[in-house]
Amino acid sequence: MHIFAAKSKKGFIHSKPLNTTKMKRTRLFICAAMLLCGLSAAHAEEFIFDRFAVGVEVGTAGAGLELATPVTRFVTLRAGVSALPQLGRQTTIPYSIRNIQYSTTVEAKLHMMDAKLLADIYPFPESSFHLTTGLYVGSPNFIVAQNTAALQGVSNSEGVMVGGMLITPDNNGIVKAAVRTAGLKPYAGIGFGRPVSDHHLNFAMDLGVQYWGKPTLNAWSPTEETWAAFTSNDVKNEEFNKALDILSGIPVWPVLNFRLYYCF
Repeated sequence: MHIFAAKSKKGFIHSKPLNTTKMKRTRLFICAAMLLCGLSAAHAEEFIFDRFAVGVEVGTAGAGLELATPVTRFVTLRAGVSALPQLGRQTTIPYSIRNIQYSTTVEAKLHMMDAKLLADIYPFPESSFHLTTGLYVGSPNFIVAQNTAALQGVSNSEGVMVGGMLITPDNNGIVKAAVRTAGLKPYAGIGFGRPVSDHHLNFAMDLGVQYWGKPTLNAWSPTEETWAAFTSNDVKNEEFNKALDILSGIPVWPVLNFRLYYCF
């Protein structure tokens, strides 16, 4: 805006704009910019924790509960817990002490329960297709096995050979073995569905993998009060060694789940 000054007959100085059209355009531009900034801020905040959904799931990671909320138009956070039923199987295992034959019943149970924090990333805003990444956190014990009754004929600090492995029972005559994995399990997958939408009920599904490292076969050591991992050098049984090799070659757990949400 250009200003000029002129001296009046009475000696006073007067000033006036040369171009009132430019001044009006400037004001309109400032108002429009302020309006757009306000709309952009409102649009950005529209998807941040503005709605929530609670859901139930079932799948290869077990049954579970979830809470979901959007953090942007492209990302939804999910937190929850999931657990596999503690299915058990019993088998009878023979053993010998000082050339006397005994047998014991061993029960093995699944032991998988995790908390999780996942992020669904929607690359296409109008589609329910999403990429998922995050973490599962839970007990390292995947399968736990122990005898259902105290071992007979075993004195304190004595061990028994079970399947080629020397295991020491605790003071109650109980021996424990476990298949252990990493407690912290990164997850990656793909899926369809949105927990939060304009509908109250929403369906979603996912397919992915938990990376749980290299599973190991372990025995509980009562004297050291810790789990000790067995290697093929410790196991003097060919069948057990083959099973151990197969087990250690499975670094991921496949996840296929189906989820139903109520959005509010």
